[in-house]
Amino acid sequence: MPWPDYIRDMFDAIPGGLNDATDESLFYGPYCNLLLYLFPPTEKYMITPQFKRPPEGWAIDFVTIFVVQKAFHPVFFLEVKPPGHYALRSTRAAADDQMRKRFFDLADVVELPVIHGVSALGTRLCFYEYTRNNDLLIPYCKPSNDNHMNDVAPAARWNYDVLSEEGVAKMTQVANEVKAMVAQHAWLLDPETLQVLQMNV
Repeated sequence: MPWPDYIRDMFDAIPGGLNDATDESLFYGPYCNLLLYLFPPTEKYMITPQFKRPPEGWAIDFVTIFVVQKAFHPVFFLEVKPPGHYALRSTRAAADDQMRKRFFDLADVVELPVIHGVSALGTRLCFYEYTRNNDLLIPYCKPSNDNHMNDVAPAARWNYDVLSEEGVAKMTQVANEVKAMVAQHAWLLDPETLQVLQMNV
């Protein structure tokens, strides 16, 4: 089942085209609305953009992350970069490294058993999954080597397009998995939903 027309139209309207846009901020609106569709405010989810400054001394490259929260608790996140970052090993490696740092930060504060995150290079998506009970993060980290030009974040990892049938199915599957985990944690539910569940026990 495809995205609603209004979501597709937002991506299609990006100035410069989906593959040639150089400003990642052009993707913020479409992705924010996509997340609102998957995690609607009517279900008490909140989408919070976060802009992370690079470490002191690094080149200016703000990391833009959309965090999905329930009861002010992060349950999913998506990081956005421009489509041109897909073509270069260095920019893919930087995107992968930033995702891993984000998981490292979340590991001690998220209560869900599995944390899902997505790296978006334009419309290309790479799906990450961290399992807390064994500290396993997929896809695996490929070690760098000073003596070899290792491709630590191969382009093939960004193997879904958010507008393709496969991309729609994968994003929907992940969102449903997150919501299923949230439903099993009573403290993440709003009081009205929790009361209904308790009455049905």
